[in-house]
Amino acid sequence: MTTPEVLGRALAAAPDPERARVALSRIGEDSRARDALAEPEILDRALPVLGISTAVTDFLVAHPEEAALFANVDARDREALVAEASRDVERLGAEPGLRRFRRRAMARVTARDLAGERLDDVVAEISAVAEACLEVALREVGDGLVVVGMGKLGGRELNYASDVDVLFVHPGTGGEAQERAGKAAAALMRMLSDPTADGVSLRVDADLRPEGRAGPLSRSLAAMLDYYERHAETWERQALLKARPVAGDAGLGRAFVEGVAPHVFPERLAATAIEDVRRMKGRVEEYVRARGRRDVKRSPGGIRDVEFAVQLLQLVHGRRDPVLRVPGTLPALAALADHGYVAEADAERLADSYRFLRQLEHRLQMVHDLQTHDLPEDVAALTVIARSLGLGDADGLRAEHARHADVVRGIHERLFYRPLLEAFAGAEPHPGTDRAATEELLAGLGFADPAGAYELFASLIEPSTRMGKVLGTHFPILAPGLAMAANPDRALVRFARVVEPLRDEAGLADALAQGPQSIQDLVALVAASGYFADVLVRRPEVVGALGPPGPAADPEAEVTRLAGRYAAGALAVPESGRALSGVAEEVVRGAVKAAAPEVPLAVIALGKFGGEDLNFASDLDVLFVYEGEGSEDFQAAEGAAERILANIRDAGYQVDPDLRPEGRSGSLTRSVASYLEYWERWALLWEFQALLRARPVAGDEALGRRFVSLAEDFAYPETLPIDAVAEVRRMRVRIEEERVRPREAVRFHFKLGYGGLADVQFAVELSLLRHGRAHPEVRRRHTLEAVEALAEASLIEDSVALALSEAYIFLNRVKNALELERRVSAESIPPAPDDQAALARRLGYEEQPRRRFIEDYMRITRRARQAMERVFYGEEAQEPPGRT
Repeated sequence: MTTPEVLGRALAAAPDPERARVALSRIGEDSRARDALAEPEILDRALPVLGISTAVTDFLVAHPEEAALFANVDARDREALVAEASRDVERLGAEPGLRRFRRRAMARVTARDLAGERLDDVVAEISAVAEACLEVALREVGDGLVVVGMGKLGGRELNYASDVDVLFVHPGTGGEAQERAGKAAAALMRMLSDPTADGVSLRVDADLRPEGRAGPLSRSLAAMLDYYERHAETWERQALLKARPVAGDAGLGRAFVEGVAPHVFPERLAATAIEDVRRMKGRVEEYVRARGRRDVKRSPGGIRDVEFAVQLLQLVHGRRDPVLRVPGTLPALAALADHGYVAEADAERLADSYRFLRQLEHRLQMVHDLQTHDLPEDVAALTVIARSLGLGDADGLRAEHARHADVVRGIHERLFYRPLLEAFAGAEPHPGTDRAATEELLAGLGFADPAGAYELFASLIEPSTRMGKVLGTHFPILAPGLAMAANPDRALVRFARVVEPLRDEAGLADALAQGPQSIQDLVALVAASGYFADVLVRRPEVVGALGPPGPAADPEAEVTRLAGRYAAGALAVPESGRALSGVAEEVVRGAVKAAAPEVPLAVIALGKFGGEDLNFASDLDVLFVYEGEGSEDFQAAEGAAERILANIRDAGYQVDPDLRPEGRSGSLTRSVASYLEYWERWALLWEFQALLRARPVAGDEALGRRFVSLAEDFAYPETLPIDAVAEVRRMRVRIEEERVRPREAVRFHFKLGYGGLADVQFAVELSLLRHGRAHPEVRRRHTLEAVEALAEASLIEDSVALALSEAYIFLNRVKNALELERRVSAESIPPAPDDQAALARRLGYEEQPRRRFIEDYMRITRRARQAMERVFYGEEAQEPPGRT
């Protein structure tokens, strides 16, 4: 019997001692469970489980007689599990019997898992438990069907709460056989998957079948093979990599697997196959980024990185090498290493990290028997998981997870490109790395001229020069970066032009060799921008300025560096706008210094420049104010302003002083007194609206501050009359109706059209005009900061703030993507479908890029328009007559 000392030591060793103590108390209320758990050996196996899994605790509370399961938790093979499940079905009935069997079997696996059993054995038995459930359920509903396991079931690598992906295949043909098989398959799924108070036996998912949910549950063998030969997409063939018969007619199952093999591993790989796989992976990562959670499965460096890399290599090389046609991830990885497709050291490290990530996934799921992959934010919950893995505390778990994620991501990013590198580097070729195979891979990556791409890549990494050696070392960055361009062939040609003048520049090659960031920025920039590629061809020394900030560079070099950071994803909106504004400010300061004004003079930024949210081709909106009296001072100020404008333009910027009083017909400069007189007597509402973003950027600092302080008195009135609100509304309608041409383009004019940046700006500016005097804390020049401040002060609704912020970021990303290409101002989505698809790819859309981009654009701009109308019209918000 268990003594208090033994019980105390056992509890202390549990992942959560208090949870284990409470569970033991609940289960021990029944004498059968209490007697079973009184045995020290049984208790030692039970308490680690009860200290983490409330699912097992709830099972034992509901069925205390099952506590005896801990007497023998040894592994069972499939035959023994089928026999056990059959006995439970005979004793309790089909549905309750299968549920009882699975929960008992999983409790045994949990006990062995927490005791340190190898992941490979744990997942194999979890898969065997699922197979037993399917086999016994199939016997209950009818004969003749075969259940084909897909995904993790097919790979014998199920986790604790996996969906069980299956296909149903039946013998015979014709409507009668189809109807009978469909009914049997539906009955099996109901038996295993219908929820009850005791949960489900298995979450059976047949959505991977041909035509998905729209297709019949079961098909004949002939119909299956016809579909995969004629209609299947890449992802459907990828799903078949792990297909194997798991229940029912084994002969029919083998015929199915053998019959689809030529379609999974065709003689010639489709040109889009590799791209399709990469797009699907990109979609998974985009989903995780949108959720903003730490996901051990789908986040960068997660389980999916391993699985996708292995499956991609299987699809490419399994056509020529049947030994690679192995269902499970770890066995397939071992086969790839054994036959030279993956370096043995990489395979070992990847397998080690994969096992850790899968064990972590198991710990997360065994708590409540739920399909979760999110690391808990709560430190206490994370500590329980850490203790179950022998890692001590939450910090230890976070560090170990980060280490393995880094390993996985690094190997994942270069794994596919290793055969390419060997082909180009002249190493002893492994299977599949001859020129023909390499060109096939390049075609799959999206190069329209794979032979030409092969020649260019080979010349780029030719090792006789220092630059060639550096590029060869960084080939895993070079190849995917160029392949992800909107036009990979064009990007590769541009890159070759950029690199050509650098071949003999050992210093620049060494600068790129310092780390991956500089070359990553270089590749991304050349892939995204013809304009900046031309800058690098014209000024090769600017290559040395790429990467993280270094010594102060000239404005063109600094903007090029920022463009590289932005293209590589290391600089985002709104930080990009602030950084570009900072460069522009330095240019204006230098222009003022060179102009040497003879009177006190300040340059005031307006518009996007004033708000510090420039894009890559933004004009600089400015005003000039001087301190002085009389015509002599005025002439001196005018001359200085003209010199300043010329200096700014010489630095490569378009500068616009037309927001000054009286516009182009007015003088370039005015004194403070003149501005005050103008604002008091003649200024229109839109001019006060423009002053909301007035910011001193150069020249006499005290004068600039005084100008802005006085301007705020006019920009933020005591009250905003109804007629002024109506004028702002009319102005927004007029801009859209008069300045968007052709009229039907309004829906895709992201600057001035429906739900565009103008809607965001007008909504923010009207709110500031209304509330800025009474609430000084909302006086922010930057659009996003103003939205946040207005929401924080409860002056706009949270839903309005969210819609405006989302549109601001999304539409500025669209604008930057277009302006980065040629550094020409962009205001609307290009009309041609091919150009829209290219834009979508530059924005990171992977699968069906044009369709998904347009869907997002329509959704985000619709919400922005609704948010603007809410600000404009309040409770009565609705589309004014004539609006699109």
